[in-house]
Amino acid sequence: MKEITLEFKKIVGEGKTLGRHEGKVVFAYGILPGETARVRVTLEKRNFMEAELLEVLTPSPKRIPPKEDHYISCSPWQIMDYAFQAETKKGLVEDLLYQTIKETIRLDKFYEAKQLYGYRTKIEYSFMTENGKLAFAFHKRGNYRDMYALPRGCALMSDKTNDIALEILEILNQAGLTTADLKTLILREAKNTGERIAALFLKRKDIVLPEFKVEGLNGFIAAYSNPLSPMSTADEILSAWGNDFITEKVSDTVLSYGLDCFFQNNVELFEIALGEIRAAAGEKCGKIIDLYSGVGAIGLALRDLTDKVYAIESVPNSVKYAQLNAAQNKAGNFEILCSMMEKTDASLLQGADILVLDPPRAGLHQKVVKNIMELLPGKIIYLSCNPITQGRDAAFFLEKYDLVRSAAFDFYPNTPHVETLLVFEKSK
Repeated sequence: MKEITLEFKKIVGEGKTLGRHEGKVVFAYGILPGETARVRVTLEKRNFMEAELLEVLTPSPKRIPPKEDHYISCSPWQIMDYAFQAETKKGLVEDLLYQTIKETIRLDKFYEAKQLYGYRTKIEYSFMTENGKLAFAFHKRGNYRDMYALPRGCALMSDKTNDIALEILEILNQAGLTTADLKTLILREAKNTGERIAALFLKRKDIVLPEFKVEGLNGFIAAYSNPLSPMSTADEILSAWGNDFITEKVSDTVLSYGLDCFFQNNVELFEIALGEIRAAAGEKCGKIIDLYSGVGAIGLALRDLTDKVYAIESVPNSVKYAQLNAAQNKAGNFEILCSMMEKTDASLLQGADILVLDPPRAGLHQKVVKNIMELLPGKIIYLSCNPITQGRDAAFFLEKYDLVRSAAFDFYPNTPHVETLLVFEKSK
């Protein structure tokens, strides 16, 4: 693969830095605007090249030392001064919204992260062999065949959770297990209650496992997971002890969720986002609809502001925990339906005072947008982890709604990712 030297100019949507070489755009991680770097081309097409960093020749004054060797795999902005990170991320959100909405939107508020490391609530470690022993690993970004060894886990998780993971790794090494036996280890942590669970995914069903009674764990699952699938799914539980869920406290709401349930990865900032959502909801109303509701985190946070919350979620296990959460928060006005959003009876939206949306990265299904635009709920509160798809959906809403509030939350410091909140009110 060829090596080239060039100056990089700016950071673009995916968090990569852009330069130009012999008429082609070049993208790479680990480089800041204004830096000249030597890179190795990993992919070359007619109009662009992907490259990996070899050496920075002229460092930017905004550059700081990364905390980890594997930072490009987990959080490629570890090399950026945090004030510059926040400024860059705010600018990227506004640029991406402009590209999709075709209107200039300046964020009313950008909430910076309070904790730059140890903030994640979930981590998934792969395995590799290092010096004849099992080690945790991440796949290299853009090159799934190569891996980084993680001698101390990852700094995006808390020290305590990494210590637990390393204790599990030591038990696996003592048992003589290898990468031929093991797929991944997933750990989940509740920040405000300190509860933790772990799940070990194995490639074979006939493995005799030792006990994993590790101090600090509230439960442990060992599961067979089809080695031909890239996903770590529990196709068959082989052994387990303790809980298969954890319970978090977010503001005044108690939320339990299972190993495979979606839950926000930055609880501290999620609480702030919920404050913005409650402020946007305003005074008490008759009916709130919460689409893509997960385990009920947002809908339940609004339970005192409405006569009725109707939640819709497509993942059965999340629905189960949403029902449990409604019970343990004594939310008798919360009702959840297990359904794909696009297959839900559109009449449910009729008469909705507030529609809450928190979809996955792909954004809203076209049929969902169509139903919203036909039934026109009074207010739309849209939280998203992808400003591109959010902007695409917002362009439809702006035909009949006014954008009254915009905010972003740095849920994922040291990465290019961000959560954005747009609030729409029906035009007079």
